Amino acid sequence: MSWVEAGGGAVLYSHSVVYRNDLPPFGEQVPYIAAMVDLDEGPRMMTRVVDCAPDQLSIGMRLSFRTEAVTDEVTMAVFAPELL
Repeated sequence: MSWVEAGGGAVLYSHSVVYRNDLPPFGEQVPYIAAMVDLDEGPRMMTRVVDCAPDQLSIGMRLSFRTEAVTDEVTMAVFAPELL
């Protein structure tokens, strides 16, 4: 097994809006969109979708990788709708 650099593209596989999460720091960020995405390279991963209202999401839509600072010490991989 070896590391492979990903290009940053993905397709939305499924999603759900989270209204309650008691684990810090996520409880402070509700509501948020939890999602499963299929990376262009093949693997499926759990992530969050940002910069999009839940009613704008559709299964199969293209998403692009971004990073988001959760705290001063933690940065998380998130995805947003791909700009056309």
